[in-house]
Amino acid sequence: MNAPVRVRVLGLGMIAPGALRPARALEPPVEPFPGWFDAEALLPGRGYRKLPPACRYLLAAARSALDDTGTWFAGLPPQDRAAVIGGNNAGAALQDDFDRTVIATGAADLSPARVPYMALSMFGGRLAPEHGLQALVLTTNSPAVAGLEAVQTAARALAAGRATAVLAGAVEDRPAPVQGGGSAHDLGAAVLVCVQEGVPVAGERAYGHCSVRGAFVGAAGGVPETSDVLDPLWKELLADGRPVARIDAVLDDSPAGAAVAGWLAARAGDRAVTILTRPPGSGSLAPLRRVVGRMAAGTAERAVVLAVSTHGHVSIADVLPGTANPYTSTEQASPTPKGRTPWQP
Repeated sequence: MNAPVRVRVLGLGMIAPGALRPARALEPPVEPFPGWFDAEALLPGRGYRKLPPACRYLLAAARSALDDTGTWFAGLPPQDRAAVIGGNNAGAALQDDFDRTVIATGAADLSPARVPYMALSMFGGRLAPEHGLQALVLTTNSPAVAGLEAVQTAARALAAGRATAVLAGAVEDRPAPVQGGGSAHDLGAAVLVCVQEGVPVAGERAYGHCSVRGAFVGAAGGVPETSDVLDPLWKELLADGRPVARIDAVLDDSPAGAAVAGWLAARAGDRAVTILTRPPGSGSLAPLRRVVGRMAAGTAERAVVLAVSTHGHVSIADVLPGTANPYTSTEQASPTPKGRTPWQP
C-alpha cells in the first residue's frame, strides 16, 4: 500500500459563528447569531454584497489564510496557484430558494448575481479571479468527507507538479429545509495554504504537516467488515513509530457511523478521543475545522481526525503540528481532556 502524500501547511483561515480565527476552531460550534459575519470587517471591498453567504465565508477564510503567509503567496506566478474546495450544503438553501422563486413568481425574478451558484463548483471557482489561481480549481463533493478529500487532492496535485501552492478548504451553509437533516452548526469555511513537503519556501512559517487516507466501508456497517478496511490504513499510519496523542472522530448515528465508532473503540487505547456526533446530512466543514484547530493549537502532539459519511465514505487525516503559533494563549481553545469526550450539537 502506497503511503499518502503529505503537505506542509503555511497558512490557516477559519470563518464560523464564534470561531473567526483558527485558534478557536476546536471550541464547540454554536448556532449562527445575528451579525456573526461582519462582511465589512472580514471581507472589505466592493463586489461581495450580492454573493451567496457561503461564497463570502469562503472568500473571507481564504483571504485570512493567505494573509497568514505574509507576502509569500503574492510572489507566486498565477500558473503556480491552485485551489481544491470541498462542500456538500454550500448551495443547498440557495437552490431551494431558486426553486421557490421560480414556482411562485417565475425565473425572471432570480438574482443574476446568484444564479451561477446553482453549480457547486462556482463557490471554489470564485477564488480564481480573486487570487489569480490559474493552475487548477477543483471541487470535491463526497458527503461529510469532502473537506478532508480536498487536502488529499491538493497533496496529489502538488506531488504531480500541477501547482506550487494549493488552497485546500471546505465551505458550508445551512441545509435546505426540504433536506430534513444536517445541522446549522456546520456553517462557515476553513482554508489551509498547502505546499509540497520538502520543497523549500523562502521565509515560510509552517504550522506542520498533514496527509489524508481514504476508504469506503459501505452503508450497511458491521465492525468486522469495517476493521478489514480500516486496519491496514491504521497500521500504515502508525508505521513511523511516532505516537498519536489525540483522535477526533466526526460521526453520525448511521450504521456506518456506528461501525466506525466500534472500530475506533477497539483501537484508541489510552489516547484522548473526542467524538463529534452530527445528524445525517451534515456538511464537510467539521472535520477540516478540527484539522485547522489542531494545527493552530501550538503543540507538537500528533493528532488524527477521522470522518465517516452515512454512505460509508471514510477519511483519516494525520496531523503533525509544528510549534509555531501566532495566536496568544488567551485565544487558544481549551485542551481536550484525556479519555473519551462525547460532544452532541
